[in-house]
Amino acid sequence: MLLKNLIKGIPISKRNIPVKGISSNSNSTKKNYIFFAIKGKKENGENFIQHAIKRGASVIICSNKCKFKDKNILVIKKKNVRNFLSEIASRFYNLKPKNIIAVTGTNGKTSVADMFYQIFRLNNKPVASIGTLGIKYNNKFIKTNLTSPDTISLHKTLNFLKKKKIENVIIEASSHGLHQERLHHINFKSAIFTNFSQDHLDYHKNMKAYLNAKLILFSKILKKKTKIISDKNILPFKILKNISKKRELKIVDINSDFSKVKTQLPALQDFKKKNLAMAILVAKICGLKEHLIYGKIKKINDVNGRLELVKKLPNKAKIFLDYAHTPDALQKTLEFLKNDYKKDISIVFGCGGNRDKKKKTINGQDSK
Repeated sequence: MLLKNLIKGIPISKRNIPVKGISSNSNSTKKNYIFFAIKGKKENGENFIQHAIKRGASVIICSNKCKFKDKNILVIKKKNVRNFLSEIASRFYNLKPKNIIAVTGTNGKTSVADMFYQIFRLNNKPVASIGTLGIKYNNKFIKTNLTSPDTISLHKTLNFLKKKKIENVIIEASSHGLHQERLHHINFKSAIFTNFSQDHLDYHKNMKAYLNAKLILFSKILKKKTKIISDKNILPFKILKNISKKRELKIVDINSDFSKVKTQLPALQDFKKKNLAMAILVAKICGLKEHLIYGKIKKINDVNGRLELVKKLPNKAKIFLDYAHTPDALQKTLEFLKNDYKKDISIVFGCGGNRDKKKKTINGQDSK
């Protein structure tokens, strides 16, 4: 691809520079790559520009304050390098599936994404999910390290899935990913907001900043008339309604489909029913017929690590595994267990990663 097809306003003498790839990591930069020098919390990409050039970078994108100069290298300065990276990644990997869904919220993102995936697979329809469980597509799996992949990886993956003739994709949109503009310049068919409670305050510092990061999906990324799926009983629902009105989006409450799921799957916990109702709604938005969806929902399996019964002991005790790590998720897990199992419950919980340490005390109080 020629540079003029990716970036406008290039000097005539530089317009035909060949571009073979884009990178924000100097170690992965190759000949005829564009290198994006991004300032992160720990490292400043501008310190690695020389290394990127040695690796073969022919174009450098950096901030307006960047002091790097080289008459042999085209340097383009931008106010927001992250956003520009997202824009260029979208153009470079220009093939995209028709129906791309985003799901955000504190809890339930992985469950909703996996249920959406299962609904399509049970009906033998091509589908993919991108998130905590990695990249799953048509019963294949690629391991990843982040809930929301980095910008370049995400657009590259969507390009790959389109080539595989997969038109239905659901992406978990983490607050980190949204705040770092990893999901910008994607044309989402619909977006889901599951719920909201305390998490990631090591990064966002306070609940207002955390919520605002989640809301980026709705206030900045979604296009006009896009449908938002949420639950009228969650606190941010009124805010979502106001955003929808201002930006001409359409907000849909899950509770009609929640009632249907309750009728068909009465033994399922309410929070799982709500996750399933959200997955069903976006499956219908993607064009899957309702009778096909409801004809298969009894075959949907629990997501690994979500109230998963892993062992029955000789004394009839049961061991459940749940990845609940937020106060709200842990409380819902314990409420279910207390309702179904009246005897003493022993619990071992942890919050890995040495992050957001404040919630450990709250989790301990929930466990009493």
